[in-house]
Amino acid sequence: MLVAGYDLDMTYITGRLLAMSFPSESMRALYRNPMWQVQSALEMRHHGHYKRSYDPSRFNRRVERYPFDDHHVPEISMIKEFCEEVHAWLSRDPENIAVVHCMAGKGRTGLMVSCYLVYTGMSAERALHVFAERRTTNNEGVSIASQRRYVLYWEKIVSLTKGVFVVVSELQKVPGQRYAPPVEVSKSCCRRIRKNHERSSNKPRYYFSLVEKEEGKEKAVEPRLVVQMDTESSIIYQKNCLGFDYEKPVQVKGDVRLILYENLTGGRLFYVCFNTSFITGSLLQFSVEDLDKVGRRGRSICRPSFCLELFFAPSYANCLAPPSKDDVLCRI
Repeated sequence: MLVAGYDLDMTYITGRLLAMSFPSESMRALYRNPMWQVQSALEMRHHGHYKRSYDPSRFNRRVERYPFDDHHVPEISMIKEFCEEVHAWLSRDPENIAVVHCMAGKGRTGLMVSCYLVYTGMSAERALHVFAERRTTNNEGVSIASQRRYVLYWEKIVSLTKGVFVVVSELQKVPGQRYAPPVEVSKSCCRRIRKNHERSSNKPRYYFSLVEKEEGKEKAVEPRLVVQMDTESSIIYQKNCLGFDYEKPVQVKGDVRLILYENLTGGRLFYVCFNTSFITGSLLQFSVEDLDKVGRRGRSICRPSFCLELFFAPSYANCLAPPSKDDVLCRI
């Protein structure tokens, strides 16, 4: 759109909330927003009243930064911090604006902008629709399933005055559950593997990795736990599924990213992000539409009827006392 005479990839989602692509320099400025044009446009139209995440010296230090990986989701606490900071800035002066961007100004930007619209009273579906309609020409908007899921999470959080607490019941058969493998099947077909452990067979295998963020690191870290999912056993082929039971319980808390790889090539098949505070009952189900970045190899495995099922039990299952403050998995 034309902003102060410049043709910029910038959109007014509301009169005071803008979304745009990365303001670039050098060669990237040929296909991204040129940095000097963004600076000039904001200074001409909103002098002294704009705020966005970037090098502080470029925009008179009126900046905030909320980093998380492309095509992924932020921690729930980061969404809360972002919404409160934007709201405080816009409330400070009726002329103030907030300019939000990631790289293309679509996925991560759409997630955070939609969450702010929810924070101001809009429904999650309406917020996602408004962003898609005003920011994109094809009305795609936020297309990553987990990113849309987190906007829905945020809608639930802002509607609750006492915070969000984990609601996980004892592990049991759940209506609608598609897969209930006997323990002996999992033990005979799946096992833990060591890091850098090589297999001689060239048959395809699959493994899960649980990745958790390390303090002070912005990039994805090495998998903390890897589980081998062998597909050689005839019993697995007969059941047309993969299953695994951990020998020892694996405790997860808060924001979780689960990634499925193909071990033969090391390629990622898909991943899914969720927050443990929104587990109801003891089962999470993800259809193909709920998975993120399903590639060509992933699509050959994830047929329309494919379903990823994760089973949970409360970490305090053997305790008679109610959960303490430390057992709260996410409280906003």
